[in-house]
Amino acid sequence: MEFSDFLLNIIPIWILELVAALSGIYYLKNVNATKSVKYFVVFLWVTFFAEVFGSYAGFAYFSDYGFLPFIEGTVFRRNYWFYNIYLLLSTLFLIWFFGIKIMNPKLRKVLIYSTVVFIAATTVDFFRSDFFNVTPRVLIIFGSLLILLSILLYYYSLLSSQEILNIRYNLRIYFSVAILVHTLCFSPLDFLSNYFNTTTGNELFVAFRAQVIFILNILLYLTYTIAFLVCSRKRN
Repeated sequence: MEFSDFLLNIIPIWILELVAALSGIYYLKNVNATKSVKYFVVFLWVTFFAEVFGSYAGFAYFSDYGFLPFIEGTVFRRNYWFYNIYLLLSTLFLIWFFGIKIMNPKLRKVLIYSTVVFIAATTVDFFRSDFFNVTPRVLIIFGSLLILLSILLYYYSLLSSQEILNIRYNLRIYFSVAILVHTLCFSPLDFLSNYFNTTTGNELFVAFRAQVIFILNILLYLTYTIAFLVCSRKRN
């Protein structure tokens, strides 16, 4: 991958993330939003700044470490450590975001206990795995399953609630569909990336992964933006 390819992959995503976050602000100004939705907008802003910060490794690499020369040859030359932390926190947030809408106490307890086990297992895996060079398998697999579980349990609860009568203006429905598709497609690629890299002659996989993630991110943040704009008319 050339530097121009790197920029073409990250800049459009930055723009879409920023637009989605700004759309969230627009929504909050027009609708009396719940606290959880306000937190989701904050989450989008955190994601935007995290993506900008996380790109430091790419800029350093393509500048032959003229940018951030002090990270050359250190464990921080790659950004796995940062995205591992971000992925854990974002996974927990999404589980919470959908989990608070689960009405059945038993199902909610199942999700809570599973999340506690997930946190413990991921913490252990952080210490056992090469934290600075790979994304731990427990974080990818277990985290993805819990996100899917929280969304499915949310759907189940939705069927027996009044919210289903106003589904057109339900932000969580839009978000859940986008996150569901993103998780189902992204997680296998992220898991396989621990075994495929350019240093072992797998440039084709790396390029394929980059293109798929690029498309998934476009769909994800476009959906967020459309959802905020559509649902901001709810007051009318």
